[in-house]
Amino acid sequence: PDNWALISNVVHAFDTFSPSYKVHPIIEFLTQTSVDRNYNFQQSLNIVSIICQSIQLSISSTADFRIMTTDEQWSLIQRNMRGIWAFYCMVICYQCNLFHNTASKSIMRPLYTSDDVEYVKSITMRLDPDETLIKLMLMVLSFSSNCFAVNEDHNIKRDSLLTGTFRLFGSQNVYVEVMWKYMVYRYGYFESAKRFCELIKIMLDEIKLASIIYDDNKVHHALVDKI
Repeated sequence: PDNWALISNVVHAFDTFSPSYKVHPIIEFLTQTSVDRNYNFQQSLNIVSIICQSIQLSISSTADFRIMTTDEQWSLIQRNMRGIWAFYCMVICYQCNLFHNTASKSIMRPLYTSDDVEYVKSITMRLDPDETLIKLMLMVLSFSSNCFAVNEDHNIKRDSLLTGTFRLFGSQNVYVEVMWKYMVYRYGYFESAKRFCELIKIMLDEIKLASIIYDDNKVHHALVDKI
């Protein structure tokens, strides 16, 4: 019962703050309407900002986040939000049909190269269709010790979790255990192992790409640093 209650709470948190109802109309409008490049650029920024706010609200609504001190919450966000945000952006854009056709994919062209957009699309094609599993995976990653491959934090002394990273493992392990039990219940051991490995591979591919873009794309770099 406790496991199902936790799963229900995670699903409820993401559903409550889902950005899809805001993002999808923007994509539909930009796909069907001829707009100038500057407006497209501003709306692209708007899309990623909406998704960022959504994932922050989803995570901050959980009991594991709320029991942290304010400084610990700040440290966790600084450590993980860049990687989690990039992964969640990919998921939401896929669900909102951003990669559906050439017109919709061009929405992100003011921010990213065609190669980057196509590579993200290829990653999304590997996403597990089970949305509950994706949400649980996001919670696992949210409470990981680090979820990004680039660290330019000049305020590392402010990291309240620097000497207490092990404290995160309690929350992370709970979500991992619940996710695994959910997968075994739904798919059995062998299929669960395959799905779990693929999710990890997707996340590693996404972190690698996000880190490269962060280094090479000045607009993206500035946007992420505002998170």
